[in-house]
Amino acid sequence: MEPYIWESLKEICEREGLTLNDICTQIDQRRGEANLTASIRVFIVSYFRNAIGSRGFSEDGPSTILRKAMDDAIPPFD
Repeated sequence: MEPYIWESLKEICEREGLTLNDICTQIDQRRGEANLTASIRVFIVSYFRNAIGSRGFSEDGPSTILRKAMDDAIPPFD
């Protein structure tokens, strides 16, 4: 997995007081036939979507959340 995915997963572990093994084991036990890596990615997105709720969204154009996510995922050209 990409370093940013690992960092996100480690941040969740710190927030929840669980080990990386704890989280990955729980995801693995619940994923059914889905790919483990894909299941981890979906879990991370779901976790942070639930954590953010509707805070920070803008009705007048791109929110600060969108801009930050874009910059993190795809750094702008200088």
